Amino acid sequence: MKKSETIKDSKEFDRMIQNCPMKKNKYVLIFYEKSPFENTFYGITVPKKCGKAHVRNFLKRRTREILSFYKKNYPNSYNCIIMIRKSCIGTSYEVQKQSIIELLTQIEKEQ
Repeated sequence: MKKSETIKDSKEFDRMIQNCPMKKNKYVLIFYEKSPFENTFYGITVPKKCGKAHVRNFLKRRTREILSFYKKNYPNSYNCIIMIRKSCIGTSYEVQKQSIIELLTQIEKEQ
């Protein structure tokens, strides 16, 4: 995932969390909206409850890798904020991948 495809502005995070619809499961929450552009933009957040910085960074790196895979195989045009839950700590890559892709495909089918 390229840096130009990320949402980094805290005001944008807050706006999307307050106003956009949400999908969730045991491991992940995803806030989404239709993108006015052809590109998809993602923001990833992991709360401090999830552990120390190295744990949070590990979860973000893993999520970025999953999103890179998803973008290649399932192109869409949504802006998404992905919040990783505490229950995701200690899960395998495959479980996290399945939970994120499941929610993203639900979003795609819904619209």
